[in-house]
Amino acid sequence: MVPLLILVSSVVGLIGYTNAASASFVVPCHAADEKCLLDNLERGIKIFSNGIPELGVEKLDPLHFKEVDSSSPSLKFILRDLTVTGLQRDLSKSTIVIKLECPVKLDGEYELDGQVLVLKVGGNGKIHVFLKKLVIEVTLDMVKKQKNGEEYMKVKKFTHTYELTEKSELVFEGLFQKNKVLSEAANDLIKNSPNEIVNEIGGKMFEVVITEVVKNINNMFSHVPQNQLALD
Repeated sequence: MVPLLILVSSVVGLIGYTNAASASFVVPCHAADEKCLLDNLERGIKIFSNGIPELGVEKLDPLHFKEVDSSSPSLKFILRDLTVTGLQRDLSKSTIVIKLECPVKLDGEYELDGQVLVLKVGGNGKIHVFLKKLVIEVTLDMVKKQKNGEEYMKVKKFTHTYELTEKSELVFEGLFQKNKVLSEAANDLIKNSPNEIVNEIGGKMFEVVITEVVKNINNMFSHVPQNQLALD
């Protein structure tokens, strides 16, 4: 299996692309050559996140989602017309493998009804989220596929974890519009415990964003043979 650091640097090291049949834009690296890997990462980040139609890589910054259902048994939480920005900037701060440390903004429409932490909440309207420092680590399970006599890599499955290491900003417009007392209580809870709320209700948001990124990684791998990505 291709070492994961090579995998990541190859995915985002897509520079000077002119022909879908060639990966001359990637500088193949040995696993121990950290400088080569990081140089690939730095050079290619903007091109990958801006999209490469010839390789089936869609634009990743911003990302748009028509609807994300992040409901749980005790809470109805639906996001619509969601826009995620910051991935282009985020990837340039990658540390190891696919470990992203970055600020991320999410804007869209929400529908909320149920229990959040200690408060029963309800409402609908616009939602604005600013995650000042989000750390995501993704582990990719790779397999090899044969096509036209050559080996190609494919992400079979992935797992991820995330952590909010700074206090986030979270705004639900229109929460309890007809009840000032409940509205103030809900807004106080959101203001004082934004990270706890994101952790409780936001898991599906992160999953759909990472799934979209992995989909585009697989699109790229389906066009570029393994021997054009890594030396060992």
